[in-house]
Amino acid sequence: MNKKVALGFSVSLALTASIFLQGCSGHPGAGHWESSVDAPLSQYSALELEFDGKGTLHPNKLVLGQEEKEDLWCVWQAKSSTVLDVQCGDGLAENTNIKFELTVVGEKQEGAFDYDQANLTSTGNIVSTFSRKL
Repeated sequence: MNKKVALGFSVSLALTASIFLQGCSGHPGAGHWESSVDAPLSQYSALELEFDGKGTLHPNKLVLGQEEKEDLWCVWQAKSSTVLDVQCGDGLAENTNIKFELTVVGEKQEGAFDYDQANLTSTGNIVSTFSRKL
């Protein structure tokens, strides 16, 4: 191989690797979220979304109708840079299979966005509001 072809191949390989590595950065929706104490209308008290695409949704036991509910297991995937599709169930998909969207909201600070709030919606209605758990 001549030097120009080898250099072109090396540059091409480096650019391709760079693109794939950028795709590995975490989504701002991943992490642990909790509903504030003063949000009694939130149907869920916490949402834990791990970076591997799995998670757990915890019912707010203080909300009427949620007292006896168990935690739900979830899987998620990015829909956009600020929205996740989240699907949750109780282990028996025929009994519980709920689809949500988690939309993260943030403010631009020092050139970057600080995504510290999120809304969980089901069929277009907000069912819980969360703050990032530190």
